[in-house]
Amino acid sequence: MKLRHTSPQRIKKLENIKKQRGKYPLLAERIVKMSDIILEILDSRFITETRNPEIETQIKKENKKIIYVCNKTDLIDIKKINKEGIVPSPKVFVSCKNRKGIKELRNKIKIIANKIETPVEDSFDKIIVGVVGYPNSGKSSVINLLIGKKTAGTAAEAGFTKGIQKIKLTKRINLLDSPGIIPHKEYSGSKKEAISKHTKLSARSYSQVKNPEMVVSDLMKEFPSVFEDFYKIQAKGNSEILIEKLGRQKGFLKKGDQVDEDRTARLIIKDWQFGKIKI
Repeated sequence: MKLRHTSPQRIKKLENIKKQRGKYPLLAERIVKMSDIILEILDSRFITETRNPEIETQIKKENKKIIYVCNKTDLIDIKKINKEGIVPSPKVFVSCKNRKGIKELRNKIKIIANKIETPVEDSFDKIIVGVVGYPNSGKSSVINLLIGKKTAGTAAEAGFTKGIQKIKLTKRINLLDSPGIIPHKEYSGSKKEAISKHTKLSARSYSQVKNPEMVVSDLMKEFPSVFEDFYKIQAKGNSEILIEKLGRQKGFLKKGDQVDEDRTARLIIKDWQFGKIKI
């Protein structure tokens, strides 16, 4: 299989990429076109849900190489993932928090890059590795560990990376960090199902989501005992009971001795998104 090589024209496009604007899904499509290898960063807790079928279809169509990077493995039992066989190959399991799997990922990138033929006489020759994934999937953290220093901006806030960053991995390999990408079909600010899913995946920040009580309700339906065990509160799988008891426990009260449900629900979502609550 013949792989496309880097050209001076593509380098020029890379230099001007920060000037490109548009919805993030469209930006991701451009990144795929400009890259030789794509790292799709997935949340190990929700691998199927954080895969982007639209981007993967384009990667296959463009005849590019892909590596599935399962991040946040410190929040789940890896053996369970391997047993279920839900991650295609090539794949690498990574924990940025525990600094695990990065060496394996770096080596895998180099092995694939070395198989990409490029003209010797091309002094501008570079292998481009695009990094894509849902907002707050840990793309920038993976990049920082890959290069061994903090270059890509990181934050707990979903969607922190606002533009494209080109970062040098080796003399021959450049990384492209992108904003968090949500599939076109989910690109909505109003659909309740999408809002709940994106908040669960940390793609929408706890501080920005509307109706956080609804999100907590959906989370508890999926993981009832997880939240009760973490907060040591018996709620019988009922999110309203959990919010009521936790709110009083934390002193989140409004006038009339009423629990501030919004504030309490946002605390639960924050603990979830910051990885305090494991499944």
